[in-house]
Amino acid sequence: MDALAQLKSALSGRYDIDREIGAGGMATVYLARDVRHNRSVALKVLNPELGAVLGVERFLAEIQVTANLQHPNLLPLFDSGEAEGLLFYVMPYVEGESLRARLAREKQLPVDEAVRIATAICGALDYAHRNKVIHRDLKPENILLHEGQPLIADFGIALAVSNAGGARITQTGLSLGTPQYMSPEQATGDRVVDGRTDIYSLGAMTYEMLAGEPPHAGPTAQAIIAKLMTEEVRPLTVLRRSVPPQVDLAVRHALEKLPADRFATGHEFAEALHSRAIAAPAATAFAPAETIAPSRGALARAWRTARPVAPWAVALAGLAIGAWGWTASRRGAPAPTVRFSLAFPGRQQLFAPTGSPVAISPDGRTLAYAASDSSGNVLLYVRGIEELQPRAIPNSFAPRFPVFSPDGRWIAFHGSTGLKKVSADGGPVVTLAEIALPGGISWGTQDQIVVSVNGALKTVSAQGGAPRELVRADLKAGEFDVRWPLALPDGETVLYMSAGSTTGSAASRIAAVSIRTGKVTHLDIPGTYPMGVLEGRLVYATPGVGLMAVPFDARRVRTTGSAVPLVEDVVLDVVGGARAALSTSGSLIYESGRSVGQPLLVDADGRGAPLIREPREFSVPRYSRDGQRVAFTVGTATSQDVWIYALQSGTLTRLTTDGLNTRPEWSPDGKRILFRSERAGRPGIWWQPADGSGPAEPLLQTDVDPFEAILSPDGRNLIYRTGSGVKYPRDILYVTLGGDSTPKPLVTGLSNDMMPRLSPDGRWLAYQSNESGQAEIFVRPFPETGGRVQVSTGGGIEPLWDRRGRALYYRRGRQLVAAAVATTPTFSMGSQRVLFEADYLTNPSHPNYDVAPDGAHFLMLKRMGEAQTVVVLNWIAEVRARTAAKAGR
Repeated sequence: MDALAQLKSALSGRYDIDREIGAGGMATVYLARDVRHNRSVALKVLNPELGAVLGVERFLAEIQVTANLQHPNLLPLFDSGEAEGLLFYVMPYVEGESLRARLAREKQLPVDEAVRIATAICGALDYAHRNKVIHRDLKPENILLHEGQPLIADFGIALAVSNAGGARITQTGLSLGTPQYMSPEQATGDRVVDGRTDIYSLGAMTYEMLAGEPPHAGPTAQAIIAKLMTEEVRPLTVLRRSVPPQVDLAVRHALEKLPADRFATGHEFAEALHSRAIAAPAATAFAPAETIAPSRGALARAWRTARPVAPWAVALAGLAIGAWGWTASRRGAPAPTVRFSLAFPGRQQLFAPTGSPVAISPDGRTLAYAASDSSGNVLLYVRGIEELQPRAIPNSFAPRFPVFSPDGRWIAFHGSTGLKKVSADGGPVVTLAEIALPGGISWGTQDQIVVSVNGALKTVSAQGGAPRELVRADLKAGEFDVRWPLALPDGETVLYMSAGSTTGSAASRIAAVSIRTGKVTHLDIPGTYPMGVLEGRLVYATPGVGLMAVPFDARRVRTTGSAVPLVEDVVLDVVGGARAALSTSGSLIYESGRSVGQPLLVDADGRGAPLIREPREFSVPRYSRDGQRVAFTVGTATSQDVWIYALQSGTLTRLTTDGLNTRPEWSPDGKRILFRSERAGRPGIWWQPADGSGPAEPLLQTDVDPFEAILSPDGRNLIYRTGSGVKYPRDILYVTLGGDSTPKPLVTGLSNDMMPRLSPDGRWLAYQSNESGQAEIFVRPFPETGGRVQVSTGGGIEPLWDRRGRALYYRRGRQLVAAAVATTPTFSMGSQRVLFEADYLTNPSHPNYDVAPDGAHFLMLKRMGEAQTVVVLNWIAEVRARTAAKAGR
């Protein structure tokens, strides 16, 4: 039985339903006959998902308030109830058309007609607001024209829905309100919404009746709200000369962004429309200032003087707000603090094993970030705040730690072989210095870039040149590392993390060094990540706490007061780096939440079942040779360790305890697990008995960073891939264990070559490379060098062999692809097919899934949580408020 038939059956005897006559965001409307009273009615059925959130009793209790409204310009509520789990309410069926239909036909109404309709609606609003009911979704679709008189439909329904559903409405993704007519406080999710939100909506409708278009328009809801929050409304007198100045001023007064600056009541709005005196706003880009002479009446108050507004908490997913022109309004009102969640196009994922993948320009208008796409390529992207699509920077392979120059014209980052810069407007990527992967980058005002490299801070000219050492970690004093530099605006001082441990714990503190003298000052700040100084307040991050601010005398390099917490839910990595950036103008971008995954055992048709019920920060699963155990990397806010899951007993046991340990692989005999470990600031490949019977021991430590490693099936060779560095950047090499330890190159060059995997017979090396411009899968002989075969087309990442060497698997976007192969007498390929397509977690550094020993199942990681990238414009206002409250002012 379909929904309409079900509804007819449930309401049989009360209402005879004829047909559907409309549908909206909250409800579907049916023309029906009230059987008892023999009259036509409009029966509105709430969307099922909305009804499920509200609940029957709560909704019916809330809607009783609406039922008591009686006004000539309000469409009354006849009935409400529940039928077969569907919530409905009933209103009169009005013969005529809606205001939307009339505007669609005529576009603009005669001025007198528009003012008459607006005045009648003002009276209805004034009545309803005095009875403590607001509409919240006033729009032309809800204004019905009957015998020339406007009737407001659905009055209070949105309010009833909001009150009944509470915060759960937001969680469903349903919107209460229409962007073109939504007030700023409603758009920003302000919990305090009163009748002035309806005044704004009526102002927007009146504007459209006169101008033929809403005050703000755009291709998407996000674009409309962006304009609503940032742009002034064009005067009606500019768009249509016949509009009287007092009508123009009254409408724009109703459209003020701050509720306190609008008319307080519908009665006031009506008076202003009918020649009541109000003073014009200050001159704008559209029209000079003017004053309308007073006429009859008591509307003595002029445009209210703008006043400071409490910070707004904004949660608008995917909203890119335009250049923030409201930072200082023409009448002196400070800009509000605005938050929104940044959406990334396609399947982009921020890339930053450590440190921040994002940067924000000094003026807060441009973002730069490092992200991987569905093909596994990691590039630098630049995006204006007002733009929906980012621009990829060509040849910015594997960027890390992006930062803007003080003038915002350049972006520095570490990529492939060293420190680089590129114009924020695009252009060639320029190499400034060949350095290994740093522990943070900062661009100072004296055109010097400060980097943390191998336990030291160094400076590099922004024009390029050899690095000059500034300060080195004092190992004798227990300082293991120095990283996360922040060059202060004075051009003289650099703040940084003085690491007292390898994990950036409470032992780490913030220190300062003079570029001119090299003098080091250890500050009394238990933090790890200095971000910037805003109006005499040092903003920094501390693990377990989040972002803090402390009064700071930059000239004397000392704190002058107590620290205040600012933002709690900022992601910090295991070495104390915050995934956050701060502009000198006081805007913030940060990542909150952590992405967790649940291991699923998925068959070749895509059907999956949980292997482990509890989601955690699992990554890179690896089956043991006998298939009875699985090794994972498991991360937390302060650690990364190798854990082992026993399939038979269902137990998950931690193996490693020291350092940062990732990317586990089993030895061929199943007795040991090798992994990348960073201990005392030095990365290497270690291994440890899988049963925990012995400590971890170093297997490979070289002058380059071995980023991932596997053992050959005979256990004689260790194949590894390097990280960023001067020598062998992201190349694949191998060493012979127990023999000549000289590294031997396998896959080298300017491309990023990674994820080496040997065939079960040990003769063929599969790997991922972007030598063609995008990530693809290749196979070549091992150990001798020879011709390569490209396996994938159209992109390929994360190669894995099956246990028999008859199939090579890889991922292409959301697809898992199986390529039939033969490894004897030589390597050859057969057909390829897509096994299944789903949104499982990927990893830009190591295969993030595994093939079960039976070759018929795959261990995938299902995304169970998602980090959110939050942009906070004019955050400085919140910082001021928080620190002032702490000081008792």
